[in-house]
Amino acid sequence: MSSTIRKIAEHTGVSAATVSLALRGLGRISAKTRQKVQVAAKSLGYQPHPLLAKAFSLARRPDALHYRESLAFIIEWSMEEGPYYQKILHAAAQERATSLGYKLESFILSGNPADHRRLSRVLVARGIRGVIIVPRLEHRQPRLYLDWKNFAAIEIGRTLWSPRNLHHVETADYHKVIEALHLLKKAGYRRIGMAVEPMQNQHQRGIYNAAYLLQQLRLPVRQRIPPLSAFGEYNEKTFQRWIRQYEPDVLYIHDAMTICPWLKKMGLRVPEDISLFKANVENPEFSGLRRDSAGMGRSAIEMMSLLLENEQMGLTENPRCWQVDEFWQAGTTLGHPIDKYISSSGSLLSSRYWRPSEVKAMA
Repeated sequence: MSSTIRKIAEHTGVSAATVSLALRGLGRISAKTRQKVQVAAKSLGYQPHPLLAKAFSLARRPDALHYRESLAFIIEWSMEEGPYYQKILHAAAQERATSLGYKLESFILSGNPADHRRLSRVLVARGIRGVIIVPRLEHRQPRLYLDWKNFAAIEIGRTLWSPRNLHHVETADYHKVIEALHLLKKAGYRRIGMAVEPMQNQHQRGIYNAAYLLQQLRLPVRQRIPPLSAFGEYNEKTFQRWIRQYEPDVLYIHDAMTICPWLKKMGLRVPEDISLFKANVENPEFSGLRRDSAGMGRSAIEMMSLLLENEQMGLTENPRCWQVDEFWQAGTTLGHPIDKYISSSGSLLSSRYWRPSEVKAMA
């Protein structure tokens, strides 16, 4: 026969209310007390009543007039001034959080460690256990100094240098770069250049150059083009010298606001003289890959719900990783169009894109 909450309270020396909160993961209960209650419940064979469990589940519905647990959404910029992707992440995460019975609260956090520790204390005092971290791009090697043992934490993307072992939701960037380079070759390009700025490459753990250099090693030496970041300092003078020396017919870029004016000053037209394939496209004009920011925001909330339900707090040696695929966009910046390889929903038409021999070659 299962034990009652009152028996667990007598066994542990705490109140029945404390036992109830500890078993449900609610309230400002210390980790030591929570663990003591859970150990006692297990040893006494406690099993929650299925009808009570259903009642608690209903109480968390968004239309219920009861407590709704809050989640922290950590951002670098205000929603009004922040980048476009931050707005999409937040809107999708907020919608999914509401549907699951959570509230989502945004907190702007600088790079100052003292601000991090202050926010950590505020979150603990308010009983906020879930923390979702939006990509931090303002600093070269961003770090966060929260009291991680008190939180279930998820990073969107992988921009943090410390801590490195947070659960995360990200895109399969390395594999997408490999696919994009192959697709450009299949579309008819023979001199593909990589002109991604060093800061972006570093934020992505070097995946752009890594994937590009792998593709370059498969070419004869005379056909190889070094990535722009390996040719010299990332500036207009270096870019012009690199273009004139290697004459790429298409560029894989990220920073279009910088690259496009440089090309215009050189008298090069897009796509008549040189083509552009862009990472993280936001403008429908560009050909390239568009991140599913809304999907990443929803996935972060769904992963957080699982972590909180299973009391998985603090850092872990084996963090979870969920990958959200990107969408392909035909755009108008490629002289050799890729639209025949792409479905209306933005996925690759694999029957046209891959041949068995190509799959073997890429392995």
